[in-house]
Amino acid sequence: MRGWMLLAAIVLAAAGPAGAAAVPAQPGADQADEAGALAAFEAAVAEIRATVLRAGERVENWDRGGADPDADARALGAETHFLLTSGRDGAGVSILTDRPLADFAPASWRVVDSYGAAGESLAGAQLAFEALSARYTIGARARIWRQNDVSCWRGFSHALLYEVPGAPAGPDDEQLPTLFRMLILALENETLCMRADGDRERGYAVRYFLPDGRSLTEFDDPTERVTIVPAAPVDRLLTPPPPRPSADPPPVEG
Repeated sequence: MRGWMLLAAIVLAAAGPAGAAAVPAQPGADQADEAGALAAFEAAVAEIRATVLRAGERVENWDRGGADPDADARALGAETHFLLTSGRDGAGVSILTDRPLADFAPASWRVVDSYGAAGESLAGAQLAFEALSARYTIGARARIWRQNDVSCWRGFSHALLYEVPGAPAGPDDEQLPTLFRMLILALENETLCMRADGDRERGYAVRYFLPDGRSLTEFDDPTERVTIVPAAPVDRLLTPPPPRPSADPPPVEG
């Protein structure tokens, strides 16, 4: 249950301001405006779904022989060890627990948007926190299960978008609250699987698949590595992605 930073980068690169600007009409808009805005929003969500779930070729034995980082972390102690996923888009943390997101988010973080319910009990629950920017962080909760030798999840039972008070503003921050909602809806009821290869001493390389074994190449990051680390406050473990290069031309000097 990882990859929010990568998904956001994919969508921002593919759609830019046009995709994330498809916001439902505000209260007080007339019926035609509301219908048009809703249709534009739903079309943008469908486009995001098609973009991030673009399937590659089916890989033979994709769900056979993979490692199980979650089991390795539980063997060390799920309360005392977290999973850290690091790559070119920063670092996120996963926690193997059925406790709510609020138990791990810093008290200073402000909830901007929410999806689902916090209190649902899940067997095999896992939490994931990833920074979309220095200012915004996603927390998500889902049930994880093993399909042969890979880990799979289907949508999210609960997700929160947090704002970090006092964080510096980034070039994409204006789009991220809308993008959070779009990404959640785009992945609603979709099953994704992750194959890990490696061990707890060296870390794990990961690849992502649809449940029929077709690869999700948009998710794959060859620099991504999962490691098991001692438990620590979430905000100390997160690393936000580097700012995307500006599309604006450089200023002319002289």
